[in-house]
Amino acid sequence: MGVQAKRVWKDLIDGVEVEVMEFSDTVETVEKASMLSGYPKSSIVKTLLMRADNEYIVAVVRGDRRVDVEKMQRLLGKRVELAKSWEVKQVLGVEVGAVTPLSPRVKLLRVLMDPQILSLDYVVCGGGSLNRLYKVKVQDLLRYLNPQIIDVFR
Repeated sequence: MGVQAKRVWKDLIDGVEVEVMEFSDTVETVEKASMLSGYPKSSIVKTLLMRADNEYIVAVVRGDRRVDVEKMQRLLGKRVELAKSWEVKQVLGVEVGAVTPLSPRVKLLRVLMDPQILSLDYVVCGGGSLNRLYKVKVQDLLRYLNPQIIDVFR
């Protein structure tokens, strides 16, 4: 467990058991989340809102990898770009950097997940606020999101 966590507790988030880590500092980037939590970037996942033409989709990607926009565009047959901060707030109800995959709003959207995540037992993800992270079992996250496992990442 990271030494910087102010509080740590177990909770149920929308029916999923998680370990909640709350920090006095913000954890809106993979770098800060890794530094403060003590977990490597490869154990952290980013939950990114993307716009594919007029549809919003969510990409869940391992922290040390990136979305390959060209690959995603070819696969979806649509123009793809990262959503703007106002769109994240409007569609997901939280600020950029606070997005969690454990959100009923995320579940409503098409979710593409990095296949590299499947090799992990657990991941650390955003916790719905700028100073909170969740540690969740990958199998629980898969059941919750029912994502398409597709390699549009690098």
